Amino acid sequence: PQGLPSLTLPSIADLDLHALLLGAGAIFLVSFGSGIIAARSFGAKGDYVVDPNRELEGFAAANIAAGLFGAFPVTASDSRTAVNFTVGGRSQIASIAAAATLMAILLFFGDVLRILPIPTLGAVLAATALSLIDLSALRTIWRISRMEFVFALIALFGPISFGVLEGVVTAIAATLVYILRKTMFPRDALLGRLSGHEGFYKLHRVPAAQLVSGFTIYMVQGSLLFFNTDYVRARLRTVTNKLPTNTRWFVMDASAIAQVDISAATMLDEVFDDLSQRGIALAMAELHFEAREILERAGVLDKIGVSMIFEDLDDALLAFEKDEATRGAH
Repeated sequence: PQGLPSLTLPSIADLDLHALLLGAGAIFLVSFGSGIIAARSFGAKGDYVVDPNRELEGFAAANIAAGLFGAFPVTASDSRTAVNFTVGGRSQIASIAAAATLMAILLFFGDVLRILPIPTLGAVLAATALSLIDLSALRTIWRISRMEFVFALIALFGPISFGVLEGVVTAIAATLVYILRKTMFPRDALLGRLSGHEGFYKLHRVPAAQLVSGFTIYMVQGSLLFFNTDYVRARLRTVTNKLPTNTRWFVMDASAIAQVDISAATMLDEVFDDLSQRGIALAMAELHFEAREILERAGVLDKIGVSMIFEDLDDALLAFEKDEATRGAH
């Protein structure tokens, strides 16, 4: 096509809204996904700081302008950026010069370039794109994390095998499944004291550490949400069934529990009831603000008692020792 595009307001009155939104979502997913990867890749090569929010703003502005002029959707082009990088382009001046050249071609040289063989253009793009494949980086990923190496291969071969949109969706889905799998089964630990040292230590990592007599600390390393509460409940049941017979306080270290939901509140309520039937008091330490709010609204903290909610584990241990001293005096 020859000549410059003209400003036109798009008409969406006759468009299928479902198709419009689905197409827009696909364009956003592919354009921003590929664009931010290109920005980060070349940012690493050129030692530039990349701000994803600013990149998103730039893509948004460019696509609004493209929509008003009936142009293609805009994103960062790996191949064009590679060509630009190879020939020494480092600033916006290179983009301005490229835009001016393109405008001149559209106005004056359309007939000349009309007969340019497509394989010639493909060879230029293929040659520059090959420079983007960083085998040493893949070797480094393999050495550091086998799982992330698998994700790298999925991201590499997904678009090649299934197409751009399907490949990007496949890579994102694989990552989400992995993250969900990790959060579904949070790690936990019992904490104890180490003679001659301050603080508390994980018993499975420090064999010399011992539980405080009558005082058990249980730590969950992750948020408590609807998809993992059954697992955590089962773990709590296993742990509490193996408690020493002299246990009087069971303290949950909530320092790593960033979020809880209604399912978790219900589960903790059941744990309180189970422990109460065995004469064991439930306490919580280092609750985050958001988690505390949810448990307050659910009535769990009222049931546990304000006096059994502590800022840190040392405060909890001090309160336990005072309670034991009071019991001994009586």
